[in-house]
Amino acid sequence: MTVAHWRKWATEQLREAGVDEPERESTYLAALALGVDRSWILAHPEAPVPMDVARELLVRRCRHEPMAYIKGERDFYGRMFRVGPGALIPRPETEALIERALAVGLPEEAEVLDLGTGSGCIAVTLALERPAWRVTAVDISAKALRWATENVARYAVEVSLQQSDLAQGLVGRLFDLVVSNPPYVALTDPLPTEVRDWEPASALFAGEFGLSLYARMARELALGIKPGGSLLLEHGATQRAAISDLFHAQGWQTRASWVDLAGLPRGLHFSPPVDIPISRANRP
Repeated sequence: MTVAHWRKWATEQLREAGVDEPERESTYLAALALGVDRSWILAHPEAPVPMDVARELLVRRCRHEPMAYIKGERDFYGRMFRVGPGALIPRPETEALIERALAVGLPEEAEVLDLGTGSGCIAVTLALERPAWRVTAVDISAKALRWATENVARYAVEVSLQQSDLAQGLVGRLFDLVVSNPPYVALTDPLPTEVRDWEPASALFAGEFGLSLYARMARELALGIKPGGSLLLEHGATQRAAISDLFHAQGWQTRASWVDLAGLPRGLHFSPPVDIPISRANRP
């Protein structure tokens, strides 16, 4: 079957399966099957398509498996990162978290922590952009850390990876900057099939209102940030006020906030409490 015939046939299969933008998706699948880019596919409609490979890819996409999982990688901040089942797929809105981190104004050899690293895209990007920073990345999921390990090796950066529930495995460590894109989806929030059925629930959902991880961070993280340090958090578009309340109740101060490319509220920059209550300071 030629590329032209494949695109027409596969487009109909994808449309029947309810996949968005089926014509574009069929082109991407043909490119994957042939190991070329999309522009080559468009320029060579007469080329033969390896049907065994192409059919397998088509079946996966018709099941709504994310294209990033099928391809095995996703672009983030201008670089390609390995990704697959068990790790959240990097998203463009999280690139704003990188921009904010790079603009904080840290010591040359700052200690930086990425909480809930997933694929490792945030930690690896920060290590590449600021090679002198000492970057630590943690995740509760062993599956996610396997993808992070691949990406750390891929870019040959100095990132320390550790399995930990938030910062519980880092007691006694102090950081100049903590960054996190934590789970913040409420259990009842509507999600596309590609997300809800394929990406790891532990990286998506955070209680009834999507706030449970933020509540824990507000209680637990102050002891791990140096005086004058910073916490940068990505959040959902409707959560800014609720998250601010959680942190202010624990003595944190809001330093800044930001919006995503769509103009929606997407992140908060906090300073840790100056005075930590004795009950928390004496916490085991």
